[in-house]
Amino acid sequence: MRAIKEAKVISRVRRKTNTRKTVFILLAVFAFQFLAVMGLITFGGKSDPEAQTEYLIILGAQLHGETPSKALYQRLDAGIAYLRKYPDTIVIVSGGQGKGEDIAEAEAMYRYLAANGIDENRMIREARSSSTMENFMFSRRLIEQRDGSITGEITFVTNDYHIFRSRMLAKRNGLKVRALAAGSSGTPVSAYLREYLAFYKSLLFDR
Repeated sequence: MRAIKEAKVISRVRRKTNTRKTVFILLAVFAFQFLAVMGLITFGGKSDPEAQTEYLIILGAQLHGETPSKALYQRLDAGIAYLRKYPDTIVIVSGGQGKGEDIAEAEAMYRYLAANGIDENRMIREARSSSTMENFMFSRRLIEQRDGSITGEITFVTNDYHIFRSRMLAKRNGLKVRALAAGSSGTPVSAYLREYLAFYKSLLFDR
């Protein structure tokens, strides 16, 4: 009887040890992939060497009613600086109407650019998209409708933490792109965490 009891105790100890090892391994794997993806998001958010391209796509971001969020203002201001430097570039403002938004993001962007001196004849509104994947998909269709095909590079502007995933999705849409980082001054940590989750959503489902 004593031997049986000792065997049961040893078995329980082994099970607990194995469970702890499994939990430790799972936590280590999660921590590794989390740090790896966050590293890609953080350090992959750099501008490419600037060059004039025929088209600039400004990716939409949240509105508060009809007013751009801070992130969207940053993207718009970076886009305005680029458009003033390259007056022959056509700009596509890309973003549909989301929850809590009174108008499409594209319309709000169009108004802001016009108010800051960008010629309306240089602007194209893409107001259907509801994701970064659709930003590029629908913008590509507009360019193809206008020109028949896409032969050169396109510049896109977004906040730096959004660049890594945007590059990936632009490539899936068959676009050769240059990134223009709008910066992320004052961006809360929660924005990076949302981008971490969005990366896996895009990796698995945005096709």
